[in-house]
Amino acid sequence: MTTFVLLSKVSQAGVRDMKSLATLDRELDEQIKAQNLKVKRLASYALLGAYDFLHIFEAPDARTATKVALIANAFGVTTTQTLTAIPFDEFREIAEEMPKRGS
Repeated sequence: MTTFVLLSKVSQAGVRDMKSLATLDRELDEQIKAQNLKVKRLASYALLGAYDFLHIFEAPDARTATKVALIANAFGVTTTQTLTAIPFDEFREIAEEMPKRGS
C-alpha cells in the first residue's frame, strides 16, 4: 500500500456551513466503502494555515487515491491537493542509490 496525503481547502460555500463539514467527512467514508475502495485512513486533522484539513490514507495505487480525491471534491465545498508520501527510511534508501556529485 502507498501512503497519500489529501489536503483540503474549504470553499466560500463550505465556510458558510461549517457544521456540515463533519457530516461530509462521514459521507466521504461511506462513499469510499460504497465503492469498495481498498483505502485505510491513517489520520485526519483540521489545520491552521493554507489548507483547512489533512487526511492521511493508504491506497493500493494512484488510481484509487484519485477516486478518493474525486469523491471529496464532488461534495462541492472543498478543493483538494493529493500528494504521495514516501516514508523517510525509503527515501533515504533511494537517496543512497544516487551517484555522488562529481563522480
